[in-house]
Amino acid sequence: MTDSNDSPKLPARVGKSAGTGKKSKALDRIRAATPARPLADGLRRADLLTAAIAPQQRPRLVFAFDATASREPAWDTAREVTDALFTALPGQLDVALAVHGGGRVHTFTGFSSDARLFRDQAAAVQCQAGGTALVNLMEQVRTHAGIKVMLYIGDCFEETPAAAFEQADALRLRGVRAILFHDASTGDHKARAVFEEIARRTGGACLDFYGARPSDLRDILEAVAVLAYGGVKLLEAKKGQLPGARRLLPFVA
Repeated sequence: MTDSNDSPKLPARVGKSAGTGKKSKALDRIRAATPARPLADGLRRADLLTAAIAPQQRPRLVFAFDATASREPAWDTAREVTDALFTALPGQLDVALAVHGGGRVHTFTGFSSDARLFRDQAAAVQCQAGGTALVNLMEQVRTHAGIKVMLYIGDCFEETPAAAFEQADALRLRGVRAILFHDASTGDHKARAVFEEIARRTGGACLDFYGARPSDLRDILEAVAVLAYGGVKLLEAKKGQLPGARRLLPFVA
């Protein structure tokens, strides 16, 4: 697929508003209320030490999803394109599925490079009513070595922003980038602001999910897989082959 003039436009930079003063004000309030601060010394030392001594292993990616009750249509769309995580680098990237619903993280699978296994695991997930649990999900991501990218799709955020930002700082110490897709169909500007700040702190990106075509999402997922496997350098090398790489690079480079 090649870029065309009628393709949906992704934001130019992480943290830039898509034209809503309301969202910009929400981000300003969140940052003012929860200024950046160092992690507790014990947490900082633990994460740095774990990252330093972690054994060398295959790169890993976590595909994470908000599967609360309102998310069923978006979950169906997401499942359609998940194979793209495996097609850009066949057999070279291990992927796990992590899902929160009903106010808890109820699914965190093992890591595998088998697209069929991942597809079956995703098909078994059922959306459940309840609050979000992104903070706990991020905390669980930190317990696994070798993860390079946490890819997350969600629409709302009902937790404490400061707790999410602390986990984002911890992920950055572990070398984990957060790539977040925000489903703006609910009009939750607070969630978008929190997602953008998580992305900023981890060196990731916050992109639009609502209104994006499945083909565009598939392109981005291929690029995210390349980023998880080989970092920005490989993503740069692949930009001639992957349309999604050209879209993702302005955020992560």
